[in-house]
Amino acid sequence: MKTILRIFLACALFCAAGVRAQQTPPSGAALIAVSKESMTLAVYDFNSRLLAVYPVACGRALGNKEKPGDMKTPEGLFSVQQIQDARAWTHDFGDGKGEIRGAYGSHFIRLKTPGHRGIGIHGTHDPASIGTRATEGCIRLNNGDLLELVKKYVYVGMPVVILTSEADSAVPCRLPAAAKTGPRPTVQPK
Repeated sequence: MKTILRIFLACALFCAAGVRAQQTPPSGAALIAVSKESMTLAVYDFNSRLLAVYPVACGRALGNKEKPGDMKTPEGLFSVQQIQDARAWTHDFGDGKGEIRGAYGSHFIRLKTPGHRGIGIHGTHDPASIGTRATEGCIRLNNGDLLELVKKYVYVGMPVVILTSEADSAVPCRLPAAAKTGPRPTVQPK
């Protein structure tokens, strides 16, 4: 797992070099790495030095995100698309309590996740959920940690790598119907 993390970090830091001059904060932060295994969000600088680690909650369901509403957190290399003020935002969790004001904390760090919409890093109205699989696919932080992350480290364009867990890896990947029924490759005899 550590080798995989190092490879992802190296690739992401290489990609991040292009955005370095764009909006790097004074902290020198270069990359966010989210581990679904350890339920943590780590911030690294351009020299792969660890700057900060925060506990998180991620998607309720195991596996890599496949479709809207599947309650899975996507895995792979993404980037920060927008940092939005979310103080007035509300969310209905479908638990009979209705709209909850402050469900996202102070900010919503929207991620560019091709094929999926509405995925981000945000705060919570339920601190007890941190460290668990409690979200609809986003990465959830304690509100104080979110505020520190936004003020000190995060910037638009920042690479974000979301790593799988051993439990997530055990979930079989489902191919789209077109891939299952498409033409099968054939081997030509020599």
